[in-house]
Amino acid sequence: MRVSFPPSASGPLVAWNGSLQAARAVTAALPLLRRAGKVTVAIFDPRSGDEAHGEEPGADIALYLARHGVSVEVTVRPGPLDIGNDILSLAADLNSDLLVMGCYGHSRFHELMLGGATRTILATMTLPVLLAH
Repeated sequence: MRVSFPPSASGPLVAWNGSLQAARAVTAALPLLRRAGKVTVAIFDPRSGDEAHGEEPGADIALYLARHGVSVEVTVRPGPLDIGNDILSLAADLNSDLLVMGCYGHSRFHELMLGGATRTILATMTLPVLLAH
């Protein structure tokens, strides 16, 4: 039996941080992203971290998605205090029907002290989520 899902009007949200995990998630989600009317790529505080975003944050991933036939829009957000909740809040604001993101596990101490986006998403997700590690 073949299941068919109509393309959504609201479109998926890709939480992008330039990591290998995020790249794996985007690659795994390509068949779904191609069917979407519009995909939003969200980048939070691109100046922090290990310069994974390049000179123009989001340009590389947007080009990659466009070359695969995906209509993409990039939004850059200031550094959040709680990235997991900020991702879910943006997904709600955009009325997204899918969240695509990489997941990463930190040490137990790090999770207790600082929390983690993956943990927050898994505990409080309000939409379907495609995660890759």
